[in-house]
Amino acid sequence: MDYDLFQSDDEEILATFIQATQKQETLSAQIDVDDSEEDLVDGLHLPEFNCSGRDTLKSQLCEGGFLGNGYAQLDPPRSRLDYLCFDFAPAQLAVGAVRNYLYGEACKNVQKLLTVVMGQQHLQATAASMNSGWYRVRQQVTHFYHLMLLLRGNELLPSHFLDGFRQLLNDQLDADTWKVLYFAEHNKGNDCQAPAYHLYHGVLEWRFLDLHILYASGNDQAFLGQLERTLDDLIVCAGHHYRSKHRSELIHSSPFMCRCNKELWLLLKRLIPKWLGERELDFWTLFHKAMQRHKSLHFQGESNAISLAYHELYSWLRLGLARLDEYNSEGWYQPDHSPLTAAPESFQTASLLKQFLASQPDEQQRRVYLIQLSPLQLQLGKPDTDVLCQLWEYFHRSLNCNFSVGTELDQLPLTCSNGSAYVDRYNKLLSKSHIEDLNLSSFTMYAWMLGKTLKLLPSQGRSNQRQKLLGRIFSKFSAAKLLALNEPGIHHVIELFLCLLLCHEDLSELAPKLREMLLCLALEKLPPVRRILVAKGHMALLLLHAQHRLSMDDYVSKLLNQLATIRNDAEVGAIYVGSLQAIFNLADDFNRGEQQLLGPWLAHYVEKCGQASQDRVWQTLHNLILRLSERRAVAGNASGIKEALQQHIMPLVRTQYVSSHSSWLPKLAANFIALENNGDKLLLGFLQGPEPINMAASAQLLLQVLEDGGRPASSTILQVWVKSLVLLNAQHESVLALMPHVTQLEEFRLLAIDPTSLEGGREPLCAFFGALGRRAQQEEAAAHVRMQLSHKLHAYVNHFELWLPPDRSRSELGSRFYSFLAIVIYNCSTLAYVRSKPSCFFHLAMVRFLLTTQLQAGVPPEGRLPQVVHKIFPVLLQGIGRLPYRTDAYVAKTLEQLVQHWTPHFSFSSNAKLVARPYATLLQADVDGELAQFVLQLLVTQFLVVQRRRAGQHAGLVITIMQQLIESTGKEQEEQLLTVLRGVHIPLLEHVMFVDEVDLSRNQVFGLYKVLISHDAYKRSQAVRDMCSNHLRSLAEKHLAHCTYFYFQMLINLAELAPDLVAPILSFIREQAEQVELKRGAGEDVGIRKCLQRLQKVLSRV
Repeated sequence: MDYDLFQSDDEEILATFIQATQKQETLSAQIDVDDSEEDLVDGLHLPEFNCSGRDTLKSQLCEGGFLGNGYAQLDPPRSRLDYLCFDFAPAQLAVGAVRNYLYGEACKNVQKLLTVVMGQQHLQATAASMNSGWYRVRQQVTHFYHLMLLLRGNELLPSHFLDGFRQLLNDQLDADTWKVLYFAEHNKGNDCQAPAYHLYHGVLEWRFLDLHILYASGNDQAFLGQLERTLDDLIVCAGHHYRSKHRSELIHSSPFMCRCNKELWLLLKRLIPKWLGERELDFWTLFHKAMQRHKSLHFQGESNAISLAYHELYSWLRLGLARLDEYNSEGWYQPDHSPLTAAPESFQTASLLKQFLASQPDEQQRRVYLIQLSPLQLQLGKPDTDVLCQLWEYFHRSLNCNFSVGTELDQLPLTCSNGSAYVDRYNKLLSKSHIEDLNLSSFTMYAWMLGKTLKLLPSQGRSNQRQKLLGRIFSKFSAAKLLALNEPGIHHVIELFLCLLLCHEDLSELAPKLREMLLCLALEKLPPVRRILVAKGHMALLLLHAQHRLSMDDYVSKLLNQLATIRNDAEVGAIYVGSLQAIFNLADDFNRGEQQLLGPWLAHYVEKCGQASQDRVWQTLHNLILRLSERRAVAGNASGIKEALQQHIMPLVRTQYVSSHSSWLPKLAANFIALENNGDKLLLGFLQGPEPINMAASAQLLLQVLEDGGRPASSTILQVWVKSLVLLNAQHESVLALMPHVTQLEEFRLLAIDPTSLEGGREPLCAFFGALGRRAQQEEAAAHVRMQLSHKLHAYVNHFELWLPPDRSRSELGSRFYSFLAIVIYNCSTLAYVRSKPSCFFHLAMVRFLLTTQLQAGVPPEGRLPQVVHKIFPVLLQGIGRLPYRTDAYVAKTLEQLVQHWTPHFSFSSNAKLVARPYATLLQADVDGELAQFVLQLLVTQFLVVQRRRAGQHAGLVITIMQQLIESTGKEQEEQLLTVLRGVHIPLLEHVMFVDEVDLSRNQVFGLYKVLISHDAYKRSQAVRDMCSNHLRSLAEKHLAHCTYFYFQMLINLAELAPDLVAPILSFIREQAEQVELKRGAGEDVGIRKCLQRLQKVLSRV
């Protein structure tokens, strides 16, 4: 446009103005204007758009705008002339030349703004000089419109003013201009100095005021044309705004660039019904027509991409316009106070959805579209069932699709972990009033919208449409189609069914139909992965049955039959188990078939699953049993649940109690004991049966029984305490928890155990059995008292032979157990041994652990057992020593066999002192030496016997032990040395006599003699030396006549080592030799004489 067309001749106008003022030619017209003050705007500032930046979905509109000042009325307020920002007095505005001047200035100002914004170079200097005056330029134009609004219907307002000005704006505001203007918002508002900002907001103001003026003129055709032009321009702005957004941003973004744009849309939405009155047109009709025009101009082409972009813009802007109804008359956002009852046809959702789906949208496009569609269906208008039918027709063909957009989030698990998770997920989803989560698939959004709609329809009196919609959905499901579903398809059917059920308050009609449809997916006809999905769906439906108190008998029966056909598959069973707790929690009287869930399938599952899964089953059953005592359960079917538990679960608990480590099993066993009428018998059955691999099980079981109010026998409590001390230790939490119950028992208090002996890390077993043994050994204890104590002891250790698992005998537990055997035998041997009673503790300890058949057959003990027995051996021997081992054949034989079979295995170390320690400890502990002498005699008798002049396999070991005993004896311990010599001296000398001269054991004995004769106690004690001499004399009397050579060889070797020992008995030896000669009757024996000569020669040399 030529800028010069709008240049005014200021001098001519001024002259005309002065002349008109002086003559007051317009006085009457001026009065007509000023007198009408009823609809004038109050305040010093006229309404205008004052931007606050980008619009948001819930932004409040500007208080100083048009809406808040009453411009949404057919007859808007009019300004006082003195409020207008012209350099003329109000009376002077009635002058025609002034109005012509103002019109020209307004046109010139519009041209200035347009030229600067569009970037014409010859006005750059002018634009730079007016940076601070663009608001004034825009305001003058706006105020000119207010003047025209004030003068509407008055002859002072020529029609060509409006027509020309409107034509100017229409000609200049094409698509390219809006492309520059649409984003001209600013958070500084009218303080912004950008000319584009003021042109953009000025055009909004001018268009709006022009529509008011045009409507008042009565030119309907021109008014309607300009209204359509305004809508077209606003949609162009929205289109440019749409192109600046990513698709995912649309759901959180306003389609209006700024709040001023939104306010203009809102003003038009409020005014159009008033402007059009009884005509068939309304706002939405004009909007849809404008969108069609926009498509023909800006979305040309037939490709799906163009069509989809158009429909994205359409749905985005349509939702934004629908949400304008959430603003009140003053521009405040109040969604909860605005009645929203728009008819479905207003939004044309069904027809537009059909076009959108026909354009083959991808998954993300579907998600965004449905998010924008759902508020129109559920909040901003009445639901359109045709929309849901169209979507179902679209989706049911794609049930087997993943509905994935290919992002990382879509790689997350599609399904839920179990039935409870499914119900929780869709309960939570349906509780939302709207959804804006793009991570949800389009099918999930549809299921949500369907459920919300079905819940809404009855409240609107449209129940018949609800039934038609359900019928439409069910008609697509045949048995063949259900079996053709893959994993995603089954998941989609489950979520569809759940959304249908969760939106119904009464499931009695719908639930049976849906469960029968789901049962068509027979498990035996499905691969394993699909079975698991179907099982999750069944459990979700079963949970809803429980929540709504529907009978589950038939349903559970069919589910378990299907499970049986696939041989109680553990993976499917795991899904069933995962929902048991929730189902039982929802039961109150257990009258709806819950007992069927406690069947053989559960036992099969527990036997196949892992420890963690088992624990979940045990916890569920524990909680179930606790609930059986509730009043409503007792009045209901608690007995049926108990019967099922006893029949199917009790045998399982018995076996798992033994074979499982779970800490839940003792609790569950205690629950069953509480259910039994004869609970003590069942308790003993658990305690006296095979030993559980969970070592703390007995203590945990007893503690649970005590906590539940049970009163087991004192012997039972003490037995469990003793066993726990053996299998665990005194510091174990179960043992510590049991200790208060033990100390309160009368039987325990009678033993008068010092409390300190049970504390400070000491072994309580020693204190307990020591006190028991001391009580039996009291002089006043009668035979019947000792018999009672023996019975009690055997009760305390009842079935002890089962306590140690075979696979744990070589562990630390094995060491504790063998120590326990030694403690009992040492402290309570007279109580532990009962003559002629094979079941007594002593006999069982020997045949099962210490003198096993394998050991006596020569099979070496495994692992660290030799070290363990080596440690307890002296304690065992001392305990046996308190029994009549000399008169009782069984005890004597047991003692002999212990020495015979265990001593060879003590050679596990090369440390001779360590090897000999059991016998050295016995020697030190045996005060009178009787037992030690007897044991040493057994030792040498067993291992120093010579056969065919060859020593036994273990002779060297025994000789080494004897040498260590002598070496370990102190110089003041004469009696101990005498005890050793009494037991082993003669057998040692006989061994030297009869063993081959080259045998190693012969030299070992002589080495022992070197140690003996060098021992301080030998040197100091005449009694020791006399004993040795006496033993030599005894051997002479015994062997000189028949083994002359062997005896003299031994004596000669001793003479070389200890002449002081042999010399004193030389005369006795000579006499014995003469006696032998006399008995033989052949005179002097040359051999004997030669031996005596050699002996004398050796003694004479020394």
